[in-house]
Amino acid sequence: MTLGPADDGVGRPLGPVVGIVVVAAGSGERLGAGRPKALVEVAGRSLIAHAVAGLGEAGFTSVVVVHTPGEEAAFRAAVAGAGTDAGVEVVLVPGGADRSASVRAGLAALPGDVEVVAVHDAARAFTPPAVLRAVVAAVTGDVVAAAPAVPVADTLKRVDGHRVTGTVDRSELVAVQTPQVFPAAVLRAVATEGASATDELALVEQHLADGRLEGRIVWVPGSARGFKVTVPEDLELAEVFATR
Repeated sequence: MTLGPADDGVGRPLGPVVGIVVVAAGSGERLGAGRPKALVEVAGRSLIAHAVAGLGEAGFTSVVVVHTPGEEAAFRAAVAGAGTDAGVEVVLVPGGADRSASVRAGLAALPGDVEVVAVHDAARAFTPPAVLRAVVAAVTGDVVAAAPAVPVADTLKRVDGHRVTGTVDRSELVAVQTPQVFPAAVLRAVATEGASATDELALVEQHLADGRLEGRIVWVPGSARGFKVTVPEDLELAEVFATR
């Protein structure tokens, strides 16, 4: 699995060997589609197919898709054409009981020579190829994690129930997207059995805070196109991005 088609002329990649794990095991209850979110179609193509196609356009040649347990046949059909058209080899593995377990399943399916791992959400299927490439390129030197992010536009308030108690300084905040990218050894060290968090950056943050890890977490400019499809209204925006 390499980042892009570039090599040294005899098949060896110029950059690090990159493994891509696409987490697509969610049930999508909030979307209310009655099927796994990644299989919901937008502009005639499933979200997982859009995600695979975008990774291929960014130059990735192989991805591991962590699918909803019991839905392998449906996922295989969904990605078949997208992978072929984009020149991407797709490996399917069933997900676990939660996100962290699904990421571990994806990690276990990667080849042993992978040096950098990118964990991407199928629900962020329209992330631009330039963002995909930029966040992988950011993992260098003492960087132990990187992710695309966008500044927070809304005014944020602290609340106690329905009572507003204060305003949060949004100048120090960004909204993080995926893929989240790590040196392979770092992700394997933090994504251990029993570890659980809303995203993989949080696991790295925990290790940095208690001294089990040293280095920096960085962010690169994300994109409005990297939004996460979560509720039915999001499909309208997804339709716009899928047809432009």
